[in-house]
Amino acid sequence: MNYKSYQNLSDDIKSNLYKLGKYNIDLVVGIPRSGMIPSYMISLFLNVHCTDFDSFIENRPLIKGGRKLKMNNSKVLPHDFENILLVDDSIFTGNSMKDKKAAIPDKLKNKVITTAVYSSDSKRNDVDCYLVYLPPPRVFEWNIFHGLILSKSCVDIDGVLCTDPTHDENDDGVNYINFLQNAVPLLLPTNKIHSLVTNRLEKYRSDTEMWLKNHGIAYDNLIMLDLPSKEDRQNLKINAKHKARYYKNSNTLLFIESSLYQAKEICLLSGKDVYCIETNSMVSANTINILKNNPLQLKKYLPRDIKKMLRSIVNTVKVKKPQLTN
Repeated sequence: MNYKSYQNLSDDIKSNLYKLGKYNIDLVVGIPRSGMIPSYMISLFLNVHCTDFDSFIENRPLIKGGRKLKMNNSKVLPHDFENILLVDDSIFTGNSMKDKKAAIPDKLKNKVITTAVYSSDSKRNDVDCYLVYLPPPRVFEWNIFHGLILSKSCVDIDGVLCTDPTHDENDDGVNYINFLQNAVPLLLPTNKIHSLVTNRLEKYRSDTEMWLKNHGIAYDNLIMLDLPSKEDRQNLKINAKHKARYYKNSNTLLFIESSLYQAKEICLLSGKDVYCIETNSMVSANTINILKNNPLQLKKYLPRDIKKMLRSIVNTVKVKKPQLTN
């Protein structure tokens, strides 16, 4: 799974800005919503004006700040600019860019240069240029909870959709039930999720389902742990194993997990990619496979309990260096 964060987006724009140099851009126009983020980044790097697509089409006066711009500081109407960059964050089918280009008045078409930061194809003729080739499957930080990838994903609940319970709330009793019914939402998805996979116990299904319904979260499957108590769950230490088992045997492409510790173990056990909320990073199955062939690096990456087991094995087979005798 190819993943890009906001930091990656900024870095990719900066390192590929030279591709826009020949166009002598004096105005940047963003395609809402996700196209506005890279548009502002590009305009700030180039030190030129920026506006949104509707404002551009309607020729609304630009909003100026106190910063002195590189060029054309006196112009206030978008149609007065000569080299206008139309920006989207990514291009896949090209339909969105095609629709926007069709809406541009004929008198302005020859002024507009089209670009996308990320392109699904290395060669294409529906934009003037793109900055980075990023083939599918791919997912971005700014739309991971609002894209179609959710229909092919497993998603953790606590620490992702809602806050984690505090120590006092996590009592497997009255306090915990109150938490389940009134948990503070965090990242609420727009699209339906393939499977919610949680270490919450099966006995709390009705409370969990009610919270999900109250917050408009759609899903196809709710996978919970069928154990009597929190104590049983802790004794068995199967949190990541429970999630990895379901993920591995499903046809899903991604697991969204709150904890880095569990994300690493889920990836290791399932052999599939895991997106970690805690570090805002993708734990890659490809990385795991590479590390397996390099034990010196692998030991830095493994969960603590597995590293402890490996150290125990190493210590068992260690042999004392024989002493030389006269």
